[in-house]
Amino acid sequence: MAYDFSFVPDRTGTGSIKWTDEYKGSFPFSVADMEWRTAPAIRKALSDFAQNGFYCYTAPDEKYRSVVCDFMKRRHNWEISPEWIVCTYGIVSAIHTAVKTFTNAGEGVIIQPPVYHHFAQAVTLNKRLLVNNPLVLTDGRYEMNFAELEELCRDENNKMLILCSPHNPVGRVWTKEELTRVAEICYENSVILVSDEIHFDITKNPHTVLTSIDKKYNGNTIICTAASKSFNIAGLGTSNIIIANEKLREAFEQMLEIDGYGCINAFSYPALLAAYTECDEWLDEMNSRIQSNYKILAEFVREYMPEAFLSPLEGTYLAWLNVSALGIEDEKLVDFFAEKAGVVPSAGYVFGEEGKGFIRLDIAVPERVLTDALERMKNIL
Repeated sequence: MAYDFSFVPDRTGTGSIKWTDEYKGSFPFSVADMEWRTAPAIRKALSDFAQNGFYCYTAPDEKYRSVVCDFMKRRHNWEISPEWIVCTYGIVSAIHTAVKTFTNAGEGVIIQPPVYHHFAQAVTLNKRLLVNNPLVLTDGRYEMNFAELEELCRDENNKMLILCSPHNPVGRVWTKEELTRVAEICYENSVILVSDEIHFDITKNPHTVLTSIDKKYNGNTIICTAASKSFNIAGLGTSNIIIANEKLREAFEQMLEIDGYGCINAFSYPALLAAYTECDEWLDEMNSRIQSNYKILAEFVREYMPEAFLSPLEGTYLAWLNVSALGIEDEKLVDFFAEKAGVVPSAGYVFGEEGKGFIRLDIAVPERVLTDALERMKNIL
């Protein structure tokens, strides 16, 4: 079945964070949501639900949990139990909750920059110690510094690692061997491992859910999942956090109560059911479109920006591009591309010091939007 990935939306005036007036007239390649309409089955499910006229307090019931379990088994060969599922308003809020639940003020939380900037915010805003274990760029591919990670995890003050898998923004899909090594280091040192796997459906290389490797890692690991990135429904604000360990789960749920979390977005219920039961073909085609767009971008970089580095895209729909050869200050890069080419990227430095000189481009867009943007970029390069 073919789906329409060519429609170019006009999302101005809709309250979209991505489509702000700050760069009016430019096309945003910044905030990580798609410029493709979500799958027809999801749109129909939401429309039918809206017509019912009841938008009431909603909770994940037996049907909801069963659908999540079936999807994880079918798409990820990962068996989970219904009671392991804890819903939150999103993965960012789940990470904040995990930091508050499993660490105390002044204790260390490890992150691996350049990485999604909300990780660092969850640590510092909650008065924890930010501990960096930067990725290493080796022969054009990002890798983890395992020797340093092991040393940091042996430090008794460091209580948690927040892992990004697949990694935003560098596009790595960690191998089973890499994930096993991370999990083993945390397990041996009693470090809580919070794995943000929100992009786990959007991959070229096979993705391994961390706790599917060995059940023993369930004891200290929290897996953060959502349908939001996969099906472009982030605005519905519901994520499924998978916590197998009963003590960890109870502590996490208690913190949610303290924070006043009560129910899920009513519209997220029919959206998830449709996404996880009717949209596998749409998801597969969406993945192929991302890889097609990445090839277009890679050819452009080779021809017109040979001095630039484009990170290989193994997962996510986010392209990570080093443009330091342009000689433009980091704080001015976004304005440069917006004003000169009508293209709004994300600034690399917000992902950490290691992101200086980079921009991040969300390439989940109609092909003609991408080719038009690249043509305008060519004219300014």
